[in-house]
Amino acid sequence: MTSSQRPSGPTEAEQLSSIESARRAAVASTRRPVWWCVGFALTMGLAFGVALLRSPAGWIIAAAIFVLGMVAFLVLDMRLRRRQGRLLKVNSRSTIGFLVVYATAFVLGQIQPPATWQPWFAIAAGVLFAVLSYVYLRWDDADTARRLASGDFDPSDLMP
Repeated sequence: MTSSQRPSGPTEAEQLSSIESARRAAVASTRRPVWWCVGFALTMGLAFGVALLRSPAGWIIAAAIFVLGMVAFLVLDMRLRRRQGRLLKVNSRSTIGFLVVYATAFVLGQIQPPATWQPWFAIAAGVLFAVLSYVYLRWDDADTARRLASGDFDPSDLMP
């Protein structure tokens, strides 16, 4: 093949690489902001910690924090959403991650600490719950972005 017969444009591998990097960039730009995940995790950790103070006033305050926080972050999530639809997550990784957070909350909620441990037990449990929630939210968001960018999903997994 002479030099005049060779293609002068990018090779097929370069084109594929370019398409994949554009796809990854598009998916990465649609992820939730970090501050949203931090705020949501801190709000839920605060509500959980206040509830673990085990007083009627603490439960009322925790319920108010939880409800107001959920409404506020749901509204923010709807406003900040940059992609339509979601992926149905039925894989074991997502389920195990959620169960770790849920089981931690369940176990911590069952512990009856001595009165001398309060409020430190409630603070530590709230912080632990917030950290686990943040890690789960970011991991789940990254897993969704990875699956979307690589096309690693079945069309039936797409939800409106």
